[in-house]
Amino acid sequence: MKFLFAVASACLLLACTHEQVYNSVQQNQQLECSKLPQVQYEDCMKGVDQSYQDYERERQVILDSQD
Repeated sequence: MKFLFAVASACLLLACTHEQVYNSVQQNQQLECSKLPQVQYEDCMKGVDQSYQDYERERQVILDSQD
């Protein structure tokens, strides 16, 4: 039972870590976009508006299709 709890806890911790990294990268990209002229800014921001949940769903589809 302790082993299952440890495995489940580790999985949850890794999921949080991945999401935090994703969000940090998104914030950094948004900062870089803010340095651009308005027209380029709008195009740049279109690439950084995806939520982590949407990203993860798309990632899983790609990984599943490679099997």
